[in-house]
Amino acid sequence: MNLYNHLDIIFKNIIINNEISFLDLWHNVNLETKHNFDPNSSIAFKRIVRSYFLLKYFESIKDKSGDILEVGVFRGFSGLFLEKLDMIHYKNTTRSKIFLIDSFEGLSEINEEDYVSENKAFQHKEGHFRVNYEDVKKLFHDKNNVQLIKGWIPEVFEKLDEKNLYKFVHIDVDLYKPTITTLNYIFDKVVKGGIIITDDFDSREFPGNRKAWQEFFTNKNILNSIALPSGQAVYIKNFK
Repeated sequence: MNLYNHLDIIFKNIIINNEISFLDLWHNVNLETKHNFDPNSSIAFKRIVRSYFLLKYFESIKDKSGDILEVGVFRGFSGLFLEKLDMIHYKNTTRSKIFLIDSFEGLSEINEEDYVSENKAFQHKEGHFRVNYEDVKKLFHDKNNVQLIKGWIPEVFEKLDEKNLYKFVHIDVDLYKPTITTLNYIFDKVVKGGIIITDDFDSREFPGNRKAWQEFFTNKNILNSIALPSGQAVYIKNFK
């Protein structure tokens, strides 16, 4: 599969803050986090598209006050991507505080809402995606504005200041219970115009993410969250 021409056509002229190309930034993060995504693969292409949407929605809140929160860090790819975006936009001013939360012990308990119904979809199990916390910690050791927080949802939220307000929240916890618990915790703490984006809304392997997202916003009678073609879903706070 040859995707390089497609990447050039779609992304090559996207320059972030007149400083660095989107594709160069993505490649740099890929190298630093040692994900070893082959840009010529369909998996990498999907990750690039998702990173593009992170970029665009991040740029929409760059002038707002508030912190950045990621729940579900894994090996640190999107957390480092967001940190670099923040650095590019705020390097000559006050940097945003970035909170990165994960158990680093892999997936939590698999509940009924998380079981896949499609025969060809892989069923992940508790403990999948466990990573070495120390390796991730090294990625951010010199990032004074980044706080890496280890723990399980919901107890880990007790390590955050209740007064924190967030302008950008990235949820990548895959499963029903941690997704809906995170939404319940952070929703009232997101500033007007702030972004909440989830990573696995359209994943066949993680149906619980969609169920949690739809249940949460339906119960709040909120109709303006949208599914993105990347498989993510996003909500802009208080924008009717």
